[in-house]
Amino acid sequence: MPDTVSDYFENRGSLGVLILLKGEPQRFTDLENALHISTSTLMHRLGEARDLGFVIPEIEEKQTSVNDRYRLTERGQFVVSKLERLDVVHAYKTLLDAHDTIESGRDEVIEWVSDDDVKEELARQSETDPYVDPFGHDVTDPGEDRRYR
Repeated sequence: MPDTVSDYFENRGSLGVLILLKGEPQRFTDLENALHISTSTLMHRLGEARDLGFVIPEIEEKQTSVNDRYRLTERGQFVVSKLERLDVVHAYKTLLDAHDTIESGRDEVIEWVSDDDVKEELARQSETDPYVDPFGHDVTDPGEDRRYR
């Protein structure tokens, strides 16, 4: 656990946890998917945020165990309101949107370059041997060699 609140905010994912909990409670898996951090890192940040009084797990009325949803406390809301005034909330959400756009575009390019017609067209774009990349590999070979991933 961080020794101070300042130490907490120096850790990866700390701002994101609070920012994503702004508004409504979130499930652990939703936070994990949105923040792009490891499960163990998220577990640590949530535990630290809980210990510092920024978040609490929600408990369903008819359940005896803790649900996997978390929400901000008043202390957490106080911090998030400062982040909003600094425009950090907007910047962070913009960053997350940009990350999603990049990942989606990467997936589309991977699918696009897998098409045989595109492979042929890429091969013709070369100024030297149209079917060999600068490393001597056949760019039209559908083999399983994935060195460039």
